[in-house]
Amino acid sequence: MATVARQEPAVSSPLQNRLRLSQLRLLVHIAETGSLQAASQRLHLSQPAATKSLKQLELAVGSPLVQRGTTGSVLTATGELLCRRARFILAELRSVEDELGLFRAGSAGQVVIGALQVAAPALLPKTLQHIAQDYPRITVRVIEGTSDTLFPRLKEGGLDLLVGRFWPQEEPDFINEILFDSRFALAARAQHPLGSRSPLRLEDTMASPWILPPPGAHTRTALEAMFIEASLKPPQHSVETSSYLIIRSLLMSTDMLCPLPIETLQADVSLGLLRTLPVALDLRLPPVGFVRSVRHEPSPALETFVACLRAAAHDGLTKTEERSPLPDTKTKR
Repeated sequence: MATVARQEPAVSSPLQNRLRLSQLRLLVHIAETGSLQAASQRLHLSQPAATKSLKQLELAVGSPLVQRGTTGSVLTATGELLCRRARFILAELRSVEDELGLFRAGSAGQVVIGALQVAAPALLPKTLQHIAQDYPRITVRVIEGTSDTLFPRLKEGGLDLLVGRFWPQEEPDFINEILFDSRFALAARAQHPLGSRSPLRLEDTMASPWILPPPGAHTRTALEAMFIEASLKPPQHSVETSSYLIIRSLLMSTDMLCPLPIETLQADVSLGLLRTLPVALDLRLPPVGFVRSVRHEPSPALETFVACLRAAAHDGLTKTEERSPLPDTKTKR
C-alpha cells in the first residue's frame, strides 16, 4: 500500500506576521534624520501616528529601538540591527517596483545614486539630462556626500550606485568600473594677477591663498604628496571644502586658487568666469568611476542609468579634449 507523505504547513515567524513596511520606513527615516518628528514629516504622518507606529514596532520586536533625548532620537543596538535589515528589504522592494514598472509601462523605475564631489558638477548633470530626455519615467534621486558617509549607505542597500573617484577595489562586496582618468588644473578668477605671469611655476602660487579639500580626501592626500615631492611648504589656506558651489563663488570673488578637475571647470572657463593657470599639477589620483554592491542585482532602471553614465563620461571626455588647450596637468597613475 502506497503511503502519501503529509505536507507540513509552512511556518512563518512572528515578526513576519507583525511587521509592516510602513514601520520599517519610519525606523529608517528616524535613523537618517535623528528625530521622530522629522521622520514623521518626511512620511506625511502626524506625530501621534508615528509614535504609535514606533511603539507597535517595538512591541513586535520585543525590545526598545529608539532612545529619545533632548538632542533627538538615537537608535539602540537592536534598532541599528533592524534598521540595517530594513534598508535591505526596502532596497529589494525598489528593485521589484522597477521591474514591474518596466514591464507595464516601458522604461521606468527609481534609482538612488550617491555622488562624491568629482561627479556632481559635470558628470552627473550630463547623465541626468540624458535620462530626462530619453527615459522620463525613470526617477533618479542623487545624494551628495563623502566616502565616509556614502560607502556605508551603499553597503546597507540605501544606495544603488556610488559615483566618484576610486582606486580599483579588491573587496568582494563591491563591483568597481573605471570611467576615465581626469586631469587637474589650478583654477582662478578670470582676471587673476598670476594669469599674466609667464613662465609660471608652482612655487610662484604659494603666496596666494588656496582652497583645499578636507583632510582625508583623495585630492588632499595627492596635493600634500606633490608639495613634499616639490620640496614646497603647503600654501596658506583658510577654507577647506569639497563643495563646488562654495569653491566657484570664492574663486570668482577673490584671489584664491583651487585645484579642480578640468571637466568640472570647462563650462565656467568657456564662459569667461574662471581661468586655469599655466602651471602643472603633478597629482596621482584614482580614476573616476562607479561602485555598486554585489549583494543586489541591478534593476533594469539602474542598468539604463549606468549606460547613460558611461555615455556621458565618454562624451564629456571627448568634448574636453576638443576644446581650448589647458595646461599639461595629466595625473600620473
